[in-house]
Amino acid sequence: MQYDFVLNEKQKHQNSNQSQLDNKLYGKDKSPNQLKSYVIILRNFFLLFSGPLITLVGLNNYAYSKAAQYPESYPEALLNYIDDWNNKDAGTEPRPNTYVEINQLAFYDNIRLVRSQILNDATKVMIVVKSDAYGHGLKMLGNVAEMAGVDYFGITENSSLKIMNEMALNVPIVRLRLASNDELLMVHSNRDEYGDIEEMVGNLQMAQVLSKLGAEQNRKIKIHLNLNTGGMSRNGFDMNTPKIRDQLLSLLKLENIKIAGIMTHFPNADATNLDKARTSLANFKKRANWIIEKGNLNSQKTLLHVANTSATLRLPEAHLDMVRIGSLVFGEKLEKEAPDALQQIMSVYTKIGQINFYPKGSTVGYGSNYILERDSYLANLPIGKVNGIPPDLVEVLIGGKRYPMVGNMSMNTTMIDVTDGRNEIASGDEVVIFGKQGQDEIRVEDHWLSSISDVHSFIGKLNHDVRYSKAI
Repeated sequence: MQYDFVLNEKQKHQNSNQSQLDNKLYGKDKSPNQLKSYVIILRNFFLLFSGPLITLVGLNNYAYSKAAQYPESYPEALLNYIDDWNNKDAGTEPRPNTYVEINQLAFYDNIRLVRSQILNDATKVMIVVKSDAYGHGLKMLGNVAEMAGVDYFGITENSSLKIMNEMALNVPIVRLRLASNDELLMVHSNRDEYGDIEEMVGNLQMAQVLSKLGAEQNRKIKIHLNLNTGGMSRNGFDMNTPKIRDQLLSLLKLENIKIAGIMTHFPNADATNLDKARTSLANFKKRANWIIEKGNLNSQKTLLHVANTSATLRLPEAHLDMVRIGSLVFGEKLEKEAPDALQQIMSVYTKIGQINFYPKGSTVGYGSNYILERDSYLANLPIGKVNGIPPDLVEVLIGGKRYPMVGNMSMNTTMIDVTDGRNEIASGDEVVIFGKQGQDEIRVEDHWLSSISDVHSFIGKLNHDVRYSKAI
């Protein structure tokens, strides 16, 4: 069957999938609408008596604000889950001078935003959580993504599999990298420790290794065939070569693998002109249909997926059966087509150490290449390159106002010119490297658009032991 008939058949499964998701989020005996009605009644009762309660018994302000703000918007399971993280974090107070905060609720919102504004109901969503969820914390966000209704997770490392298995996630996982034979052996021979994973395959030898492992365990291992139709020349079969087509025919005869999907990756989906990507997409459909026909595969059960974040935003015809979203759901606006409502979920904070006075003409930092043009007050921040902060940091937020960095950043120290706010700023004041403060927000893409994912990953990994959940 040709691909053009695939989506219509698959769409009929969406209602049952949504029903399963609603049962998980709201309970098997209550529909979302019923639950909302109950919550509205309880909320109105609570608000009626909240004033006297606060006056008489000192009702906790945090609990009150949460109940009033989120009665209908979020499943109770999600709010309870974030509460648990907040309570765990509260046990580590006081927080250090420099720390990272992750907004789990915004992550949930971003995923739901992708579903509602960008995709149709028939398209599945894979959330890529490689590199510890781009530095944001896989343990902190995996369950949130599941509650938001994602259909697949994408990872690269065995270590991520172990973490996700411990989290008891019920969403299938695809590795988005060709694993070594040692990695394959480790994972597929120790399923109790790593759980199940669907492997991306780009050559016959790898498929044979997996089929052999499957035969030893009397099972079929699911794989996703990666084709080089996108022109990445990294992980895929190049079907322009007769030898490779012959290898695929041999692969299709292997008894202990099951082809769950066919995929490719576009290296130029962010280009101004998308003609090359559209040509690659047409070639992919042709090659995928050839594989489906030659392998006598069930086209309704073979996922076709090609779109990364850029292609998802800019090439709707490439959505096919599933899209692979990475940076977008973490709030990274790499493309102008990104929704305006997208929220940055990572914030980085530090505090002012001390404030010193230096006269006009003083040099600042290593290299002495920054010279003060006026008498200045400089704030010393206990944060620097060791925390993964880009050395070309431009400015920070203090008291909701922007103040510039001066001089070269040191390993553990950054200098900020606070002369214009000297009478309003003191040692110990909160400083936002990026994130919100007052009515302003510094976003990573404001200054480091081309390397935004690297910035997040470096900061998150280097500061993983001071990474906290944002209270709701």
